[in-house]
Amino acid sequence: MIYGAMKLKDRGSMLSTVPFFNTVSYADAIGFSVYGYEGIGMIMPVQDITANPESYHKIVYAVIGVTCTMFVVFGQFCVVAWGSDMVTPLITDNLPDGIISYVVLGLFCINLFFSYPLQLYPVNVIVDNIFFSDWEKTPKRQFSKNTTRSITVGLSVVATILLGDKLDKFLSILGAIACTPIAFLFPALFHYKVSAKTQKQKTIDMVILIFAVSAMGYCTTMGILGWAGDEDVMKLKYANFNPNKPPTPTTLA
Repeated sequence: MIYGAMKLKDRGSMLSTVPFFNTVSYADAIGFSVYGYEGIGMIMPVQDITANPESYHKIVYAVIGVTCTMFVVFGQFCVVAWGSDMVTPLITDNLPDGIISYVVLGLFCINLFFSYPLQLYPVNVIVDNIFFSDWEKTPKRQFSKNTTRSITVGLSVVATILLGDKLDKFLSILGAIACTPIAFLFPALFHYKVSAKTQKQKTIDMVILIFAVSAMGYCTTMGILGWAGDEDVMKLKYANFNPNKPPTPTTLA
């Protein structure tokens, strides 16, 4: 935020260098936004281990509201500050070389270090219930559980290395495939089957179900089709964008 404010002071707003609507990879934004619900699967497991489960919902509402506001404000601020220069999936790539950048990256790594175990907690619970629910509590059981957790961490590291600069594409597809059912499809389906009594409630559930299935199929398809080459296309579109006339399609030679 501080460096972005310095950029704004030096050269002003860069919003005019970015097309109003991204016709190349707008579907990625939908999938990536839905990926923001990836933590929804942690709500109930974490509630089971909280000291005061009865007040847990208030914390959830506050966290979702604050996080959503921060995401929107920070995203818009970065677009205004960097404009067409922001062509990589990580905003930290736009920071200049220097001690401040290294401090920011270090703090980011610390955040990942402490938040990653929390994100893996639901995965570990599921794996433990599948493989070790019938085992007696022995050192062998504990060693086996630690082994599976190490394998999970190793696989995630390998996947991150292999994905490289396609991390945003992967998260978009993952959000469309995995997070859309968790955030929209399953809750609406369960409510329709169990709790919906009136026709209005059933209609709302059906609308959400249709939206979830449509978004999942469309965003997944667009993400897979645009897996390769979109970064180069985006750079050309931004480089050739003229704010004084509508953007024209740009193709690679």
